[in-house]
Amino acid sequence: MNKSQARKILGLDGSEDKREIKKKYRKLMHEHHPDNSDSDDSKLAAKINTAYELIMKDYDDSATNSGDQSNKSNRSATKKTSRPKHRPWSARENKNAFCARPILHEVEDFEGNNLGTIEIARGKYIWTKDEEFSMFLKSLYETSKELLDNARPSLFFELPEIIKQKYLADITYLLTGQFIDSTLTLNELALVEADSYKVNAMVELEPGATPPKPGSMLYPAGVSNHRLFLRNKVGEIIGYLSFKDDRLYYVVIPLFEQKKAQVKMVVVDDIQKTRRGNKYVDLDLWIRILPTETSAVESTNNQIQALLDKYAHEGF
Repeated sequence: MNKSQARKILGLDGSEDKREIKKKYRKLMHEHHPDNSDSDDSKLAAKINTAYELIMKDYDDSATNSGDQSNKSNRSATKKTSRPKHRPWSARENKNAFCARPILHEVEDFEGNNLGTIEIARGKYIWTKDEEFSMFLKSLYETSKELLDNARPSLFFELPEIIKQKYLADITYLLTGQFIDSTLTLNELALVEADSYKVNAMVELEPGATPPKPGSMLYPAGVSNHRLFLRNKVGEIIGYLSFKDDRLYYVVIPLFEQKKAQVKMVVVDDIQKTRRGNKYVDLDLWIRILPTETSAVESTNNQIQALLDKYAHEGF
């Protein structure tokens, strides 16, 4: 994806400032987020995220570079995009992760046409903003697929696709938690307030649930199928936690699953509707991260291995 394509996806004409770009991005993500729209919009949501990251790189660069220095940096970036080199990736590694993963790079020609992706590094690297998030998820998907292929090398029969996809989704999700540093990512995506992080969130309301009023507090009710359900003060489950920025989903939900977070949630606005007619309300969410225990990493590794063992014997 080049900048021209990114501007087209976000509906920009090039005159918008940083605040206007962020406003358009949030509106598009709300319209096309898989939780808010038809499932076939998931690929578009990923493109919107990638486009936004690409456009916002200009603002990140301008904060540290100016004039000719910035132009030189842009020319250098174009060169690297066309001919990426396989070299050690400049990010911290999680030495306890289940396995290594590839760092993928989207390759374009000098006219900005996409030529596909290549692997430029491999290791147990933590995700940083230098790696496009869509490429990060693709990396984990390919790693999970490779793990499953190796777990069942000699097939007497092909498993139904729906079964393979379930294993693939579960392993990809578990790997994601190993390669995202909660503190590092929240420092990038959230507003830091004392010893906690504030993020914009929303609750997707269950049909027939009592609508919460602005200013009221909500509480965690439990996690099921990687969804955090919320309750009101009388204990009624009213819906599940969701985010307009997909990246937060892979940070916040694992924290609850591993019992590593304390939260405060306050309803901000009145009820609004998604494109599918589902109702939701916006929340202010404060997160405090609790100390990490090594056992959590070991537990995730054990879960991945158990899934691979089960997959290897599926159908026998």
